[in-house]
Amino acid sequence: MKDYTILIDGDSLFCQVSGKGTPLLLLHGNEENHTIFTKQIAYFSKYYQVFALDSRGHGRSNHGKEPLTFEKIASDIIYVLDYFQLKKVAVLGFSDGGNIGLYLASHYPDKVAELVIVGANYRPEGLRKKEFMQVKLLYGYLKWAGIFSESKQQRKEVIDLMWHQLKLDDDDLKRITARTLLVVGENDVIQKSHTKKMADLIVKSTLITLPDTTHFLMLEKPDLFNTLVKDFLV
Repeated sequence: MKDYTILIDGDSLFCQVSGKGTPLLLLHGNEENHTIFTKQIAYFSKYYQVFALDSRGHGRSNHGKEPLTFEKIASDIIYVLDYFQLKKVAVLGFSDGGNIGLYLASHYPDKVAELVIVGANYRPEGLRKKEFMQVKLLYGYLKWAGIFSESKQQRKEVIDLMWHQLKLDDDDLKRITARTLLVVGENDVIQKSHTKKMADLIVKSTLITLPDTTHFLMLEKPDLFNTLVKDFLV
């Protein structure tokens, strides 16, 4: 296992690399970092070369001075792939990382070999109403607090990745050509009808719902989740 700090336009991105073999990129969720995948890194590094990235504004990666957007994060990822001379990778994205995975697969299809999406939503309204309202309330508070605090302003931009910055549409999902596995928890914060629509829109998709799990299914049933993903990627 080796840690890398990758410089990009005066900022830095953190990436942990472990294992050997076919490259597998892990993308974490909102306000998280690569350590959310601790049990996945330990498992998948036995079979793949695992790249666990802290996306811009998260973990040990800089936020930068420019506004935080999906486009910026996606371009960062492409930069990281080029840095490691990776022509194409399998992508496993959790929550907001799953949304970014969808963006990558639709806008950079030549870079994504296979796609595993966990608890993702391609539209903000895909969240259950209660959780979406919580995002709106937190954003509103941070927008006010950001007037007085740079850290609050930056956190507002991170939270906004779940709202105004989430600009995927039906046509984006229809453009995805990579084989795709959609995994959700039975009691996920993503609306079941939304996940079903995602599966219908992505041509080569398989949808699996794990019983007795929440949004954090890969932490709750890591052995089952890891096996499902490995079976899909083979």
